[in-house]
Order: sequence, then C-alpha cells, then structure tokens
Amino acid sequence: MSLNESSKVFIGIHEGHVDPAVAVVKNGKLIAYSEEERHIRYKHAKNIYPAEALKYCLNVANVTLEDVDAIAVNWNLPAYNDGTMKRFYESMEKNWNIDKTTANWQKSELQRYDHVNFKNHHEAHWRNLFGDMKFPQICSMPHHYVHAFQACMQSPFDKSLCLTVDGSGDQHCTALWQHEGNKIEPIREIIMPHSLGWLYAAFTEYLGFEAYDGEYKVMGLAAYGKPNSILRDKLGKIIFPSPDNIEYSIDPAYIHYGIHTYSQRFTDKLVELLGRKPRLSQENITDWHHDVAFAVQEKLEESVVRLIRWGIQKTGNGNICFGGGVGLNVKLNSRIFQLPEVNDMFAHPLCSDSGAAAGAAFAASHKFTEIVPEKLKTLAVGHEETNESIEKTLKLASLEYKKASDICDEIAEQLAKGKIVGWFQGRMEAGPRALGQRSILCDPRFIENRDKVNEIIKYREYWRPFCPAIVEEAAEQYFDKCTNAPFMTISFQANEKLKEKTPAIVHIDGSCRVQMVNKERLPLFHKLLTAFEKRTGVPVLLNTSFNIKGEPVVCTIQDA
Repeated sequence: MSLNESSKVFIGIHEGHVDPAVAVVKNGKLIAYSEEERHIRYKHAKNIYPAEALKYCLNVANVTLEDVDAIAVNWNLPAYNDGTMKRFYESMEKNWNIDKTTANWQKSELQRYDHVNFKNHHEAHWRNLFGDMKFPQICSMPHHYVHAFQACMQSPFDKSLCLTVDGSGDQHCTALWQHEGNKIEPIREIIMPHSLGWLYAAFTEYLGFEAYDGEYKVMGLAAYGKPNSILRDKLGKIIFPSPDNIEYSIDPAYIHYGIHTYSQRFTDKLVELLGRKPRLSQENITDWHHDVAFAVQEKLEESVVRLIRWGIQKTGNGNICFGGGVGLNVKLNSRIFQLPEVNDMFAHPLCSDSGAAAGAAFAASHKFTEIVPEKLKTLAVGHEETNESIEKTLKLASLEYKKASDICDEIAEQLAKGKIVGWFQGRMEAGPRALGQRSILCDPRFIENRDKVNEIIKYREYWRPFCPAIVEEAAEQYFDKCTNAPFMTISFQANEKLKEKTPAIVHIDGSCRVQMVNKERLPLFHKLLTAFEKRTGVPVLLNTSFNIKGEPVVCTIQDA
C-alpha cells in the first residue's frame, strides 16, 4: 500500500529489551495503546515480541494489518545501513578503551537494525500471527526525535525548549530541542557514552535493585539521604561538567568499559572508588545507601539544570517539555519546575521507550499526512470491560456483589470508614501511573492507612511514597506553587494544610507527586473525590496502582 493523502492509520511498535508496546494512531488521534506486560502478566515482558498488544490494538481500531499504511519504529534505520552508526562505533573505539562486551553489543546492534534482518524479524512475527498477507511498509524515525516530537506536540505549549534524556537511542543519550509550532530542531546533542540514564541504572543496581525497574526506588530513597561531601567528591570523578560548563561528561571506565564482577551496569572501578561492595537485594538499607541515592540524584539534577539554563538563555523560552525515560524522574522534574527561569513544565507521561510506540506512530502520521497530533487529554486508551463481562466473572468466581445505585457515593462512604478499595473503571490507563482507571484507593488522612496498604497489599519498601489524586480546582489550596499536573509526572512541595490534613500522601521531604483530576476528562473519578470531600472535608485520596509487588497493573476483570 503506497502512502498518499488518504493514508490515515499508523501503527507504532516498540520492541526493546524491556517494555514492548504497540499503539495505533488514526487521523492524528491515539485510538489504542497497550504494553505487552498487561496482557501476558509478566512484568516488563523482557525480550518478548508485543504480539498480544498488537492484536489488541488492531481489534480496537477495527483494522487489519493490511489496512495499516505504515508501521513506525523509534530507531533511525538508515543510519544503521548507510555506514553512519558503523563509523560512529569505530570512532568510539578510537576515543575509549572499549571492552569486548561493548564491541559485541555494537555488532549486534548493526545486525539487528540491518534493513533485511529488521524487516524479516517483524514480518516473521506478523506471519505467525496473521498468516500470509501483504505486509505494511516499515517507517523508521530517529529515536530522540520521536521522544521530542511526542513531548512537544502533545504538550500545552506552542513554543518550548524540549529536553530528551534516556539511556541511549541511536547515537544519542541527551538532546535539547527548540520547538515552535510544528517544527522541532536540535540545538545541542550529547552522544554515547555520556548517558545519564545509564549512570542512574548503574547506581540502581549498585544499591541492590534491578535496572529499568528500580530507578524510581532510588529516587524515593534519595529523599532520606543528606549531603555527604566525601560521596559528592567521589561521584565527581564519574560525572562532571564538560569544559564548556554547559554539558556534562561521564568517565565510562566506571560504568561501561572494564571488568564487571558484580553487574553489567557498572565496573569494578566504581566499587573500588566507593569503597564498599554493592548492596545485595536482601540486605538492609543503611544511612550510607540513603546518601548514595541522594548524591546520584543530585548529580543528575545538576547536569540537567545546566543544560536547561543554557537552553533558556539561548532560545528565550522558559516553557520546558521533557521526553525520554529519565523524564519519569519526578524529583528532577520538580527541580526543573522550581527554577526561576522556568515558566512552566510538561513531562510527557509516556516519555519512556514503551510510550515511544505512540510517539513513533504520531511522527509517521505527521510525516505522511501533516496531521498534527492531538494535545494530551487522557491516557485512558487501553482495555475496557463491559458490565456484562464483569458480572459474568463475579458469578464464575462465586463472589458476592451488588449493583450500586450511586457507586461514587457508596464507595466514598466505605473509604471514609477506612476501607481499602480496588477501583476498576473504564479503559485502562497507559504508562506506569495509576490514574483512576486501575487504582487502589484509601483515605489519606491517617498514616496508618498508608502502612496498611503497604503491608497488606503492595508489600512496598518503607521509603517509597504514595501519591494523591485531588480535584483539579482544589490544588491551589494545598500547593503554594504548582502547575496543571494530571498525570503524576511532577511533584510539588505540600503546604502546611496538606501536611496536616492528609499526611499519608506527603513524602519525607515534604513533596507530593500529585494527580490533578479534571471534571470533564475524568468525570466518574472526580465525582468520587467530591463525594469523599462531602464526608471528610478533603477532596483527596491516596491513589496507587492496582497490583501487588512484582506484577503488572491489572488489565482485565479477571486480573482484578
């Protein structure tokens, strides 16, 4: 099928080491999006092709793969095939003492993204799913451009300074972009091996967690730490300002190139520098571990702040967009928002590579049809159950149930009495945050409720904060400085009123990663919050994802 002005349907597929996902964009609108883990119940779906997510998205869009004008992927395939990436890897070997593991990884990347290999790989999966057919063409989009395009086009801004930061994508690890209207141009690019994402992943594993899963644990742990001049100086040998005092540089001998006795994410040189062996996952967390987390978070924030300040000075634009996986670091986002030079801040809630499935589909749609993506209003684009299917499952499970005459009123009453509620409504939300479609809710007025959710249901570590959902119109009562935050991608400092009224959702550093609930966009959830306010005086609920530790968020009523 050739692309022309009538082309309307684009599929985005992200298939990486973790979090494979699929999205379908029709007429510039995100019709469906799903992560594979939600269907197969294997968290992060490591090294698995997103077959179930693909079938789901095609079904929701009511199209077959033959109806799709192009499959978009978030990789710059031409660069892997015209010698660009090969020459880049060769230049790295001249500049750095690259080890054998890295050299093998580079070769595997060149093989993986070879046009023939890449096409055959995807078509083999499609053939297994759908049989012999006329396959759509594959449209490749540069990795960091996809992150930037998605963040800028779906932001509330017409003009912005956009930051994209992740582990790596094609050559790049970090980029600054100037955005105006439908145009996005890079104004600064930082290439491998200088990766803030890889640095944070290294310390995630050093502290005893799993990379690409436990970074948010390090972020939460950082709030318990304090400045430690010795640790700060040691980390200053790993990451430091570049000679221009704008960019940052990372010494890869501590992260990538060398002997890896303990983890592929860091070398033995890092262990020697810090003077302590890595924490085992079952070992206790000490004050020293708190301080390590604090120090690496501090270095991340300092590195990004320098770039942001330079970009604002160069462009004169204080509206900030954030894409790439590091954009999920809400503590960093809060630091950016608090800068006096910053007017406003938007971190895309699907900023990681899984969300780039949607970003690639948007970018391909715009490339071929010039349709501008819709502004981000909702993430409720996943699986939905009918009342009939819910009732059928309840009967099969022999569970007692009743149909509520006013579900919000009845649930608010139970919440006010201290009950913990599994809230399963509408289409599943995309991304890693519970936003009122697949949520566990409880009364935030009492600390013991937070501990009850932690100990009985979530089995989470003591240092990880719980977050509030709050009606949008009440936000200014509880935060002295904030911006619209409907997707839990930024935290604000709670004022004394919020600390006093709802202590269960305020982190130890006084911060709050909030979801502001809009009445038009989430009417049922807003109604629940309002009903709870009538009983308690606070339009706030503790809102955490509907799952238990180690499992994906529930998708179907059977999962719930």
